[in-house]
This record gives sequence, structure tokens and C-alpha cells, in this order.
Amino acid sequence: MQIRSRLTYQFTYLVSAILFVSYFIIYIFTQENYKDKFYSRLRQKANTTAQLLVNVNQVDSKLMGIIGQTNRDLLFRESILVYDLCNERIYASNDSINLHIDVDLIKQVRQKQEITFQREDIEVLGTVFATPQGRLVVFAGAVDQYSAENAKDLKNILIALFLLFILIVVLSGWFFAGQAVNPISEVIQQVDKLSPKRLEERLKSPDFEDEIGKMVSTVNRLLERIENAFKLQKTFIANVSHELKNPLTKISSQLEVSLLKERESGDYKKTISSVLEDTQELAAITESLLELNKLSLSDSQAGFHEWRIDEILWEARSLTQKLNSAYKVSIDTSHMPEDEEMLLIKADDKLILTALKNLMENACKFSPSKSAQVSFKNSGNSIQIFVRNEGKGIPANDLPYIFQPFFRGENTASSKGYGIGLSLVERIVQLHNGQISVVSVPDSYTEFTVNFAVASR
Repeated sequence: MQIRSRLTYQFTYLVSAILFVSYFIIYIFTQENYKDKFYSRLRQKANTTAQLLVNVNQVDSKLMGIIGQTNRDLLFRESILVYDLCNERIYASNDSINLHIDVDLIKQVRQKQEITFQREDIEVLGTVFATPQGRLVVFAGAVDQYSAENAKDLKNILIALFLLFILIVVLSGWFFAGQAVNPISEVIQQVDKLSPKRLEERLKSPDFEDEIGKMVSTVNRLLERIENAFKLQKTFIANVSHELKNPLTKISSQLEVSLLKERESGDYKKTISSVLEDTQELAAITESLLELNKLSLSDSQAGFHEWRIDEILWEARSLTQKLNSAYKVSIDTSHMPEDEEMLLIKADDKLILTALKNLMENACKFSPSKSAQVSFKNSGNSIQIFVRNEGKGIPANDLPYIFQPFFRGENTASSKGYGIGLSLVERIVQLHNGQISVVSVPDSYTEFTVNFAVASR
């Protein structure tokens, strides 16, 4: 079911329920009002008849009958009965109508002062009329013909109004629901026009303050991330193709040269050794790709435990210096907090070790002195790690791309590598909900800053 139809139905159901309850209450209260007015007329007739019998001399039942017949306020099948102190009937306005009044009913009226009851279709009111000689009991009954007719007319009017208003509600609900969903339809049309070749386009909304505008803003941010992902994918494929093409071309060229003519065993050994080196390079690239893909697919922190960051730093330093005897890594502990708990982070120690070792190795590799300076400090609820080296620095044009896989800047052409290390570092830091940033001054220094949250107790 479309949103427009659903909104119309819901709006119709709601208004119908409100109208039904309102009209039902109106009908019930009107019925009660009609009944109260009818009994008020019966009470007035009973009191008037009793007053004439008691207060006016020489008034008998015959004269009361004549007076009753000339009364313009005569009710349908009206009957009035009056009983004296001995519960004997002293007056009856209509002998053809029997209200079936017994002594128990008369006593009940004397006790309760006033009662109402029904005899077939006749509504009867019994009341007490006080006189100097005692209390008379008067019963006044009649058929409430006009109230029934008025109630029937009111019911027909309310039903007609209910159906009319429901029709108006359906039409207006359909119209306003259409007005409400029109912006969504426009957004759908804009989204249908999007394609991988037109990801630079963004959705438009007349009002960015309402829910639809916020949805459009969210979709636009999603499109921006998708566009960046596509660009990153294209760059990744181009860089991977380039990195894999070089060793494959070298292997193919060396094998083709070896097959041109017969050669000595020493030449074949050299060729095989060179091919083996290129093959190992391909294996290293493939392994790096698998490791990067593994990290990209992993978002679980279930296996994280608490580790001291200083111990991981010292182990990373030891592993980095074993890679090359010329590498020197110094760790500054002058800002080390006195509370050991401020050094704890919740992490996978092997992944953090890999990230820090890569940062230290890069710092040593691109430093003329093959050295790196590492320091760390606690900043409230976080631990900051600084890895710095002195050298050529990173060109400003290369800084936005250094964390992309297989990207290698101009100043790295003379160094062996595949451009995957910093991508691994960034992914590991993100997996631990940390942040990494870099500041580089050409011909001066480069400093990476890694921020981890302190493990909460």
C-alpha cells in the first residue's frame, strides 16, 4: 500500500472514530434531555391537578375532566391518578387507561418522594403532594411520542452528517496526503536518475529543516561517501595494476631473454635467482593485500583486552631496529603519567604493535639519519603517541593521499615499498576508535600523531 493511501486511511479512521463518539454522545445526552423535559411536564401536570383538587372549592372529578379536555398541553394517552391518605383513589383523569397502581407502589412513592417507571409504552411519574391534612400521592402518565419522533429525526440527521463529513475527510485526506508525499516522489525521481557515472550529482530539497530535508541531507552524505569509495576503488585498482605489472613484466622479460639461446648454467642461476626475487615481491604484495582486506572486513572488538601502551611501544621499537641495523628509535618517557592505569588501552595488542612498527619503520626509512623520535603523553581520557623524523618531509600535494592503498609520493621513489603500510595503520587505528593525523614541513620534519582512548574502568 502506498504511503498516500495509508495516510488517507489512517486520517479517515481517526476522524471517523472522533465523529462517531461525538455524535453518539450528542444523541445520548439529547435523549436524556428529552426524557427530563417529558417528566418535568408530567410533574407539572401532577402538581397542577393536585392543587385544583385541594385548594379550589366545589371542584369535583367531573369538572376536572372538563378542565383536562380543554388543556392545550394535552399529552398522548395522558392519565392522572390521585390517592388520599388512606391510599384510596380520589381522582382519575382517564378511566380507559389502567396504570396498574397497587398499594405497594403508593407506599414506595411516599417513602422516596418521587419515582418513575414504565407501563408498556406509557411513561409514569409518581410524586407526593403535601396538604394541611396530609400527603397525597399523584401518578401522571403518558406516551412520550414527541421525544421518540425528535430522537428519530436527530438520529437521521446525525447519520447524514456523519456520511457527509466522512466523504469530505476522504477527499481532503487524499489531497493533503498527496501534498505531503510529493517531496518524497520528487526525491525518488532524482534518485532514479543517479548512476555510477553521475555520482557527483546531489539531491535537492525545497526545505532542509523538515524530516524529508534531513533525509535528503543524509542521502547526499551517503552519495558523497559512495563517490569517494568509487574514486578510492579506481585509484586502488590503478595502483595495484601498476605494482603487480612491474614484477610480472620483469619475470616475463627475463624468461624470454633466457629462451632466446643456449646459455651457461651460471646465467640460468642468475635468471632464476632474479625471477625468485620478483616472485617473492609478488607474494609480499599479495600478502599485504590480504591483510588489508582482512582488516577492512573486520569491525569486531569482542576480542580486545587491556594493554599498556608503553610496553607495546618498546616491543615495536625492538622489532623496528631488528629490521635494519642502521635504524635507531628513541622513546621519550618524560611525560609518562604516574598512574599506570592511565597507560591502559583496550585493544588487540598484535594489531597495535603492527601499526606502531610501521610508523617507526617509515620514520627511519625516510630519515637521512635513519632515526625516529617517539613520545607519548596522557591527555585526560586519551593517550597521544607522536612518531617524528627529520628529513625531506611529505609534499603538501601528497598529504591527502598518503593513507590510500598503494599510493607512493614523489620522495619515496628511491625507497623500496608497496604503499600499503600507512593504509594498514589507518585501518587499525579506526578499528580501535582512534584518530591519526600527520603534520609535515618540507626539508624539516614529519610527525604522525595517534590518539587512543584510555580503557574505562
